[in-house]
Amino acid sequence: MREALENYPSHYALASMAYLPFDFQVTEENIGSLHFMFYGNMMVERKFLEQINGYDETFINRGGEDDNIRRRLELAGIRKLALPEAKTLHREKEYMPGTRFKKASSHPVTELRRMLYPDETVANREGWGNEFGGLVYDWQDNQYAEELCRNYFDSFLQYEISDSTIFRKNYKKVILCQAYNEEEFMPGFLEDMAKYFDGIILLDDESADSTWELARHGKLLLKVKKKRECFNDLENRNILLNIASFIKSEWFCFMDIDERFDERFVDFKTFENDQEVDVSVFRYIDLWDSEEYYYVSSPYSRNGINRRMRMFRNKGRMQINTKQKKLHFAATPLIGNKFESAVLFKHYGKLTSEMRQNKYQFYRKEDTYMDQKDYSYLLENGLSRDIRNIEGNDLIFFRRIILKVNNLSE
Repeated sequence: MREALENYPSHYALASMAYLPFDFQVTEENIGSLHFMFYGNMMVERKFLEQINGYDETFINRGGEDDNIRRRLELAGIRKLALPEAKTLHREKEYMPGTRFKKASSHPVTELRRMLYPDETVANREGWGNEFGGLVYDWQDNQYAEELCRNYFDSFLQYEISDSTIFRKNYKKVILCQAYNEEEFMPGFLEDMAKYFDGIILLDDESADSTWELARHGKLLLKVKKKRECFNDLENRNILLNIASFIKSEWFCFMDIDERFDERFVDFKTFENDQEVDVSVFRYIDLWDSEEYYYVSSPYSRNGINRRMRMFRNKGRMQINTKQKKLHFAATPLIGNKFESAVLFKHYGKLTSEMRQNKYQFYRKEDTYMDQKDYSYLLENGLSRDIRNIEGNDLIFFRRIILKVNNLSE
């Protein structure tokens, strides 16, 4: 399209487009059966758009603004150059022949006239473009945080906010955690996290025990209970990220209720004040049959020491994007500017053979998408080692460097 415009000055290029069902498989054999028309996608030089002040911003409802801008270009003397070889497909999930015509005819006559026969060539006349330098919303100083948060919580089963001032305070590090029937671990978890973090945000996945009632601590900023349909780790963590967007914190960290830090290896100062670091990788071990021993044959580990991205810098509202459906993914919305830290935490969720058997049955039931293909290691006896023999050098099996890559979750 660009090459064509170079040979035809004072023109805008218009591709041909066909509407079709979302799941229609286009092949060389059936593409000829599609009804292409010159509509939709166009290419135009910037100077011509500036000449007519771009799209008419008074259009509020969906549709018509593309018809309007083409007509105004033609009023300005910019002629249409139809390119049949440039083909585009407009897929619709609920496609029905004639639907587009019905949508167009549903507009009032006055609206149709404005779309197809504009009165003026230049749109947006009064002060257009002058307000673009103004700051309407600053995510780092969200003055509407409490109101937005309470509105968001209206769709949940229950919530408690410790104090309205939490939306105005500036925190250094805040924990994000989810819980489902964790009454055994909840008190100890809150006490341990409170040693190292300034605040805790809890999502209860509709626990059936006393987890909700036991979630009490001076550093618990807020807690919210959602309706549980199944265990969807991805959904829960993205809900926590939504909630985190209302809180002013430099860092957030995902931790599970059955995890505790090893007090010998909890040094956040190695990275938390480094502006080049956006993500910190922690180490963790699975406690096995004793709080003094850990399993050395954990999948994807190095002699039983695993690595997980858990702590990340606040960049505003973020979400985790992953190929996994709901389980076993990198638990940070960012992956770039990564620091391999020596922070170590202990996982208590596989401590006893009964816990491992329950977890095996749990994942076999919940992992309907096979995000992890094998859980048989949970049924093995396996070798274990004394955690007291772990030294700092054991935790640095990747060089402690910052990896400069695009800051997007996988």
